[in-house]
Amino acid sequence: MATSGPSPGASYFSTIHGGSPSVDGGGPSSAATSAALTVPPPPFSDEESKIDNDQQQHPSDVHNNSSALNSTPYLQSRLIQLRTQSQDLSTELTKKLATSRSGQSLLHIGPSLSTLPPDLTSLLEALSPLLSQVEQYEGENRGELERLVSQGREVQCAVKKREFSVQCAEIYKELMGAEEVLRWRLLQQSGDKSGGGKNKKSEEGRRGGYEDVLEDDEEDDDWSEDETEEEFDHICSLERAAYTTLYLLQELHSSSADVSAMTTTPKKRATQSDGDDNDGSNNNNNIATNGSNNLPSLSDFSSSDNTSLNGVVLEKSRFLAKLAPRIRRLESDTAKCLVSTLEELLVRVRTLMEDDNDANEEGQGGGGDNTTAYDSNKQQRKSQHDDLLLMIGHCLRGLALLGKGADAESAFARVAIMPIIRSKLSMGKLDEGGSRGECAGLFFLLDGIANTISTMYGSILRSSESMFTNETGSGSKSSSSCLRMEVDLVTCGVWVPVATALMADPGIKMAIFSPGIANVLQANYSALDTFLSELASSLLLLQSPQEEDVTQEEEEKTSIETGNFSHLYYRPTIQADAIERAQARLYAHPTTVEFSKRWNLPIYYQLRFAEFCKRLDKAIEGVCREGWTADVFTGDAKDGKKISDTFGYELPFFFELYDILLSMWKPDVYLRPLTHRFLRGAMQLIGRVLAFVKDGADGKIQFGGTEESEGEKDRSETIVAIPAYFWNERVEDVAVVAWELTILETCLTHDYLDYVANTVCPNDKASRQSTHTSSLELEEIRSLASEVLVECSQEFSPLVSNSWYTLIVDRLTKQCCIPLTAVKGVAATYRMTNRPPPTQASPFVASILRPLKEFDTTFSSRTPPQIGDEWKQKIIGAVSSKYSIAVEDLIATVKRTEEALKSRKTRKMMAGGMSDGEKVKLQLLLDYRQYKKDVEELGLGTSIEGLVKLNQLTLEAESLLPK
Repeated sequence: MATSGPSPGASYFSTIHGGSPSVDGGGPSSAATSAALTVPPPPFSDEESKIDNDQQQHPSDVHNNSSALNSTPYLQSRLIQLRTQSQDLSTELTKKLATSRSGQSLLHIGPSLSTLPPDLTSLLEALSPLLSQVEQYEGENRGELERLVSQGREVQCAVKKREFSVQCAEIYKELMGAEEVLRWRLLQQSGDKSGGGKNKKSEEGRRGGYEDVLEDDEEDDDWSEDETEEEFDHICSLERAAYTTLYLLQELHSSSADVSAMTTTPKKRATQSDGDDNDGSNNNNNIATNGSNNLPSLSDFSSSDNTSLNGVVLEKSRFLAKLAPRIRRLESDTAKCLVSTLEELLVRVRTLMEDDNDANEEGQGGGGDNTTAYDSNKQQRKSQHDDLLLMIGHCLRGLALLGKGADAESAFARVAIMPIIRSKLSMGKLDEGGSRGECAGLFFLLDGIANTISTMYGSILRSSESMFTNETGSGSKSSSSCLRMEVDLVTCGVWVPVATALMADPGIKMAIFSPGIANVLQANYSALDTFLSELASSLLLLQSPQEEDVTQEEEEKTSIETGNFSHLYYRPTIQADAIERAQARLYAHPTTVEFSKRWNLPIYYQLRFAEFCKRLDKAIEGVCREGWTADVFTGDAKDGKKISDTFGYELPFFFELYDILLSMWKPDVYLRPLTHRFLRGAMQLIGRVLAFVKDGADGKIQFGGTEESEGEKDRSETIVAIPAYFWNERVEDVAVVAWELTILETCLTHDYLDYVANTVCPNDKASRQSTHTSSLELEEIRSLASEVLVECSQEFSPLVSNSWYTLIVDRLTKQCCIPLTAVKGVAATYRMTNRPPPTQASPFVASILRPLKEFDTTFSSRTPPQIGDEWKQKIIGAVSSKYSIAVEDLIATVKRTEEALKSRKTRKMMAGGMSDGEKVKLQLLLDYRQYKKDVEELGLGTSIEGLVKLNQLTLEAESLLPK
């Protein structure tokens, strides 16, 4: 039951801290203390426990016990008792806390908690005046900060406005200066030298109408040394105008980007705030609170209060927007002025070079004073050429700055290259030196174009190449840096117009790309491929660098004496890597790809392969008609003799085959893009020959016979050939063909492979540079060709083995077995003839192995190494087996005869006391020994099964030999 007095726990805590507990027991002092110390309440005394137990055991006496406990004496005694217990427990707790680190910290906290006021209300009342003063002070400081930031921003805007004003003034000044340069240049090009006209046009230019001067495109080709310096200055001013134009364009783009950034930023903020609204009102309150606490700063340019600075930026952008049409017109007019100036300078260069050529022709026949005048004029022309080259460099750089490199390339192609092409390219010059349609003069025509361009404009090309080549880029074909150039005169200025001219004219295009004759197409392709592969080097390399070095010192002395310092001008030196990069750009250009597609190379290969197949088919027909020895070689006699002496071929058919295989890779036949096709064609021709030989070895092809002549109306005319036969039945033909196949197999994997590899992958440095093939690519091509030829050569070995082990062995075995029929006649020779015992072998024994001996003597040097003597062992084994069977049958017959005569008691003793049977056995022994001797003469051993059996059969007769 709850009581109205203080709880024991509250009295306990109040006793510890020396204060009284609060009425509700939940004051800040008691709460903080209980949270810090977390001491459990003291346990009840035994008496209280007893009272509680009594209350639980006797519920009816609760009222009486409650009255006794609430009496004053009891409560006072109880209070004293609890205080004593509280002091004891506090002392014990303090001792325990003093022995631990956490307890020591709690001891320090205890006194501070005891000093807190009894409630928070008094604390808030005491702090309210201080807090209000702090808030007032903070508000005053914040207002002062906002005022300072506002004034600082005004200062920033003023500074920025001044900077923008200065920039705008400089921009306008640069714009006016560039326009003035263009105005003067355009007036100069117009040819109006009068003062009134000049002033009038100047006034029109000031009013913005100077672009009308561009309509007058008359050119002044007069060269005046007095005006050279002034012209230098104005052409340099044109390049400066290009720089100015580039600067103005960059400022215009930067201003547009700034305005775009200012207009897009609020949208992004609004989008972000809209997304935050979806997160709930609590988040919005937090964001607002945090935003209100942020202090203003001068570095915060993204705030919405910074409108004045944005206004300055907008003011500058509006100023540039008003100048934008003039800037765009300045860009266009600067490019036009540079292009027209470049064209004028190129015309001057062409005129100067033509005059120089004419002067060279005239000066060669003069002497004395004429030579001195010629040298003086030559030095003057060279000085003029150097000046023109320097001015052309300014024009090219100016166009490159404006990103108008294509205009410079187009102007160079139009003014410099196209007149040369039109003067040299025609159907008459294309067919010069040959019949109509053969394009015999194509190579000399292209060579003449390249030499003329190099002579007249080589210095310009070298200057442009060194001026715009990215020196840090790699020179490899795969690098994009070497293929990127601001002005590429070699590719777009020279090669593109030449290729376009060849592809544009219908007659020239048909004559070059589709002649319908294999030889003409190959010659045209080779000429153009050589021209393209050597174009960069022929244009960029000096024609006579040695002469340049010899005369350089003399020219410097003469120039210094005359006051001409053109020898000090920059003269570029083109290295090998620069030429490689230029050549790589030539091959990578889209015009080159389109140009390559014009060639119908598959048709060319079909024409060539048809020629090869026709030669091979004609050779096969001749062999079928006249045999393997037929003279079917149609190539050059020197080539045939070389093939015979070098490789050892004997049959004309294989002369023809190998000459066809070699002719596929001759310079006037082979084309590099068709390498895979020619290699496949060679394998097809070899496969055709192997099929022909295999069919003949299988007895499917008959040689000889009579064949009517083809293409003749007179049926009576015929070609009489040799009698019909199957060549596989002639061991000589089989051996010769097998030997030729062996030579061909060896050639394919060695000599022919080297020939093909050297043609496709030349080892010399000059050829590698012309084909622009890396060492890795060359090794890969050689490896692939080797794999193809080795795989093809593997088809020869089974055919050669079959020829020797099957055809030759069978034919010679049959021939050697023919004399074995005489073995049966040995018994008849001595039966009842009273002949003396034999002393030598039978005559037929010498003829048994005679065919083998003769064949071995003839073809011992033409036996393939992989065949060896195994074929002879097979023949000896087969013949000996049949020989032993015949001898075994004869001995059996003789024994039966002797048994029959013995039973009839008709046996008679002949001369020498030897019977007829013994004479037969003795003869067989002598025959065996002669046969064994013949086998040993062939270089074979006597361990062959048939010979061993013969030895066993004739061993009994050894006792009959005379001692």
